[in-house]
Amino acid sequence: MRRCQHTAHEILVLLGEAESGVPVAEICSTAGVSLRTFYRWRQRYGGLSSPALRRLKELEIENQRLRTLVTKLVGVRPTSARADKPAPRPLRQDCGSTPHGGAGTPGQARGAVIGRYASVRYGR
Repeated sequence: MRRCQHTAHEILVLLGEAESGVPVAEICSTAGVSLRTFYRWRQRYGGLSSPALRRLKELEIENQRLRTLVTKLVGVRPTSARADKPAPRPLRQDCGSTPHGGAGTPGQARGAVIGRYASVRYGR
């Protein structure tokens, strides 16, 4: 995804101009951004001051660091924890389930067809 060419502080200045009464279309044309981008900025940064924005960026960096730590911890599970999982439940034979997920023999039913458009999908 393409990164923004404007810094967060530049975005705050542009939002401040809009609050002071400069037309949004003029701000967008001089900054070289679309209206959609401007309103996305307003939704994300609207009402933030410079210190609050700095704190927001620090929290985002810390959050990303914590996410990577959690991912590493979850990926390094001991094998004994995996052995504690219960055995899988047997397949229900009354619904036509087979170990391979197919219908089995040609005459065997596939089970209940659920869904809003099941009759359209299976021609019933």
